[in-house]
Amino acid sequence: MDLWGRITAIKGNQVVINLDNREELANLSLFTKDGQPQVVVEVQDERQLSNLQRKKAYAVMGEIAKYTGYLPEEAKEWMKYLFTAETGHPYFSFSDADMTTAREFITFLLDYAIKHHIPMMHSGLTYQDDLDAYMYQSLKYRSCVICGERADVHHIDTVGMGNDRALVDHRKKDLIALCREHHQEAHQLGWPTFKKKYHVKGIKLNAQTLNQLGIMTYKRMKEIDNDQTRTT
Repeated sequence: MDLWGRITAIKGNQVVINLDNREELANLSLFTKDGQPQVVVEVQDERQLSNLQRKKAYAVMGEIAKYTGYLPEEAKEWMKYLFTAETGHPYFSFSDADMTTAREFITFLLDYAIKHHIPMMHSGLTYQDDLDAYMYQSLKYRSCVICGERADVHHIDTVGMGNDRALVDHRKKDLIALCREHHQEAHQLGWPTFKKKYHVKGIKLNAQTLNQLGIMTYKRMKEIDNDQTRTT
């Protein structure tokens, strides 16, 4: 059953909700006599997108329009259509979009630009509205998070001199996509200084993603797990 109301308080891991219709409480009691039924709380974002989000979205769409030859307005409508088709999100207008929708749309735009190697005047870091998503996109498409050039996977936790990268358990490593130039700079400056300079971060990837991106095979994961089992 669906219940409508407003969140009035959050206490630790407890959420207090005031229902719009008191009669719904009677129906709710029918579901709570035995055990504790599971619920999913879907919160509607009532915050309107910010001017900065609008500026970021239009900037990326402008880069896409310039690269594809579309007029800016045509590019905007085409990208909104792709966004709704691929994500299932309802069609939206920038005049009344909420902040969550804007954030998801900006992430979608950057994914499209990185995937198709669309040159941008500024780094994707300038436009990103979700740093974790951008770090993942860059690893996925092997695009340097700083400049957008072709990148390799860089381990923030050093692998160690003389160690074979093919034998490393990447599940335990923080990863980032960097071109050779910025990879070298990261080594020269040291990670703390490099991170502070460019405002980037490394991320850990789960086993499925590591396999999908060709960073680590399931076979190698199984071999590592079996070796650890034998030594414990």
